[in-house]
Amino acid sequence: MMRRRLSIFTALLLLLPYLFLCLQNVTSMCLPSKTQTSTTQTTQHNINDIINSPHIGYIKDPSNKLEVFVIGTSHFRCSSAAEVTSLITQVRPDGVVLELDPERVLRLTKQYYGFDADGDKSQIDASVQSKTSNGGGEELLYGSDFVAAVTTCQEMDIPLFLGDEYAQETKQRLMQLLFRAEAYSPMPLVTSLVPDMTTTTTKTRAAEISTTSRISLIDTFRTDPNKLTPLAVSSSPPLVIAALALLLQNNEAAASIAYSSSSGSLDAVMNVLETSLSIVVSFFASCFLFNTVIVERDEILADSTIRAWNVLRSLKNGTFIRKRWEFRVNTDKNKNETGASSFDATTELPLFTLKRPLIKGKRRNLNLFEPRWLKMIDSMTNEDYTSSSSASSPQFGCVRCTNKFYSAASVDGLEGRYADIIFERKGALASIVELKEGKRPTSGDRKIGVTIEGGDEFTIDDESTSISVTKDGYMIANKWDSNDLSKPIQSDDEWVKVVVVVGLLHGNGVVKLLSKD
Repeated sequence: MMRRRLSIFTALLLLLPYLFLCLQNVTSMCLPSKTQTSTTQTTQHNINDIINSPHIGYIKDPSNKLEVFVIGTSHFRCSSAAEVTSLITQVRPDGVVLELDPERVLRLTKQYYGFDADGDKSQIDASVQSKTSNGGGEELLYGSDFVAAVTTCQEMDIPLFLGDEYAQETKQRLMQLLFRAEAYSPMPLVTSLVPDMTTTTTKTRAAEISTTSRISLIDTFRTDPNKLTPLAVSSSPPLVIAALALLLQNNEAAASIAYSSSSGSLDAVMNVLETSLSIVVSFFASCFLFNTVIVERDEILADSTIRAWNVLRSLKNGTFIRKRWEFRVNTDKNKNETGASSFDATTELPLFTLKRPLIKGKRRNLNLFEPRWLKMIDSMTNEDYTSSSSASSPQFGCVRCTNKFYSAASVDGLEGRYADIIFERKGALASIVELKEGKRPTSGDRKIGVTIEGGDEFTIDDESTSISVTKDGYMIANKWDSNDLSKPIQSDDEWVKVVVVVGLLHGNGVVKLLSKD
């Protein structure tokens, strides 16, 4: 039987797709450094220094009064966490967009604050967070660049936006596009490897013309070689396999001497065909992964940035309201605290956020299982509330939420949440039509099915005192008017500054898409 030799070149090519996947899913091992909040305004001189940093891309669009700073980070131990903190502190943006989804941000921040999956303090992780708080800084094992952005924005009171899709959605898209020819197009990968020659001239344009600068990967790696760690780690399995293949090739070399010249020629031809096939298969597989895992997520991140810009502009002109607070996830763990919050039904209105506005006369079913919402319903259905309310059935307010950010927090030593919510001032009253008690199928925890019906519209006063938060974690409107639905909107002539924190492989793709949009 003819033995075929597997070349080191072939082995490496076969594992290129693995390299792309590992670069996207690698974890980091550094902690964010704590810095003092700066109150210095960003000057043009500072802006030039910032955008000249190799790891930062920049878009300035005077027509839309938009400035975007895209910082490319590495999720391994490196200077990325400190760079993120420094950029946010210097720029003082109106909002920060993260390459995270709700699940990942909770996992990262729970680890940072030392909570396990059940919400209990982990002694090991608690010591890690303690060291971080004291400036220790190299103990956290995952995503310190993103944690740096979260903690810095919390300290500086800056809105946070989640810009990425769920991991399950990425996997579903991979399966859906697996048999589509366009998903294997080499053009995005090839064009990404060709330097954009126009970027060198855009930095010298006049101020009235849109300015764009890209991230320099080569200079970024040169200034901080530790950012090459993901490449080294993800390349090690292919290198090991290739080394084994090389050993196999050397062992078979002696045996090939005994072959006849005809069989040796045939063996050489087969090796050439094998290598050629490996090149083709590996190249198109890499193109597929690049298109689905990187390019399409670039579009998601760019769309999220544009959405953040629209929300921040509406927040500036007074159309939206922002509220942030902290609350405990499970108040039952605090034995000193019992019962649900109480409020005055005649002057206070509990608020519930929805993705779509509630329309008068229309019914909607809610499936509630979070402890704070269960407490809210309990408070509205007790005898004290129903006797004081003038409505025929319990009512609460529904407002359309335009941005919702939750991260883990430590509240009185217990697991809690940091909430940063932006929503419309206008809402609709919701009357409770039906309540149905139940249990969640897996955990057996309590849940409530609530049928609500839309009622009259109302407007929340945009003063900071118009909204309070109960100890259970839900908002209450203290100043609201069911008649005055019109209020002067402030001018939106102000510039909006956004910082986008993404992995290095996404940076220039996001810059390119935003410069087009």
